Amino acid sequence: MSTQRYVLDFLLGENGEDLENHVFYGTQEAAPSNVKIVIVPSNFFDDGVYGTSATLPETPFAMLPDSEIPFLFGEPRLEKDENGRVVLYADLVASAYFMLSRYEEIVKPDSRDQHGRFLAHDSVVFQQKYGFRPLVDEWGRYLRNLLRKAGVDLPAEKHGFKKIYLTHDIDTPFILWRKKQVFKQWIKNMIHYGRKIPNPYKVYKTGIGDPYNNFAEIIGYDTDLKNKMGESIVGSVYFMIAAGNSYTKSYCNIELPKYQAMLKQLEEGGAEIGLHASYEAGGDPMLLKCEMERMFNYCVSATTKSRHHFLRWREPGHIDEIEKAGITEDFTLGYADSVGFRVGTCRPYKFINPKTVALSNVLIHPMEIMECSLDRKNYMGLDFEAAKSVCEEIAAKVYDYNGEFIILWHNSSFLQSYHNMLYREILKYVVEL
Repeated sequence: MSTQRYVLDFLLGENGEDLENHVFYGTQEAAPSNVKIVIVPSNFFDDGVYGTSATLPETPFAMLPDSEIPFLFGEPRLEKDENGRVVLYADLVASAYFMLSRYEEIVKPDSRDQHGRFLAHDSVVFQQKYGFRPLVDEWGRYLRNLLRKAGVDLPAEKHGFKKIYLTHDIDTPFILWRKKQVFKQWIKNMIHYGRKIPNPYKVYKTGIGDPYNNFAEIIGYDTDLKNKMGESIVGSVYFMIAAGNSYTKSYCNIELPKYQAMLKQLEEGGAEIGLHASYEAGGDPMLLKCEMERMFNYCVSATTKSRHHFLRWREPGHIDEIEKAGITEDFTLGYADSVGFRVGTCRPYKFINPKTVALSNVLIHPMEIMECSLDRKNYMGLDFEAAKSVCEEIAAKVYDYNGEFIILWHNSSFLQSYHNMLYREILKYVVEL
């Protein structure tokens, strides 16, 4: 299957392949006479144009005919030809490809933060204030409605959560992660400064009583939602670091007994274990294979799911090394500095390498919400009520498009800011929708 065909099928929805005979992507002259819709391509994929800054969408975005839905390429024109076919000049295939492949990031190679990440504030869709809308899914519904108007019998649009993934990146499983901190904690205990941890050396050795070892609490929250909505809908995934140095500072030595005890607790709590690719692997994806092997050596029940530490999947072209490492599903693609729809969809899809236009076998699960994006002053800087409102807005969008609602809450965040309360409020909200 060609990549463009895959994108069109993805737009058309679950039964996209069944609708191939009704929608043609190409010129009117080349279109079969029996198709219902012809989508006329822009010059986006043309030789000499693709890969250049000329392919960045013009702003402000035009709206699809008879709608308030913005699109990125082509013309806002819809007409019928002499054969009765609907001809759409808005290039929704190129528009969706731009979003799904993160094409923008190869055209703007200098738009990176100090960690090498492309941020929401550099995204043209977020700059135009559409980052809280799953535009790719909106374009798909628009096309399906055109097919209905053209006489194609399609089932009604589905609503509800296809899946809810409660994901947790375990960057810091324990506050007391080296002997130096044990000594500091003894001093704090004596002068009654900060959080008191009785018998810090024992806590350091076993992990029992460590404030960040709050996995029983988190498992309890997640299990409660599974019981209310069903395990076929709700899943929990814990991403564990198996290797790396910078920005992990030996927090996660997966071979130690206390880490093994933690893994056993998570597994018994019904969670899946995935690889939290190291900070270093974000810059050097060749490290991923060794990290996956180390994960399986010390956690036989580990899955082939992954997410990059710091969301540091730096370049879209790294997908090839991600696939070679044996990773089959990735949960990285959300922004650090904002919640929202980084790839324009809340549905899983096969990633596209924008450098080669090749379709990969890695299934992407786009993440909509990371807790620290909400309250950090250098990110969104929201108070509790504003954060709750935006999370509910995004959850409602996912529900409307029958997508996957994926949130990220670090275990350490349950002790910080308003995150414990907000997590419980979000879980309550999705039950009530």
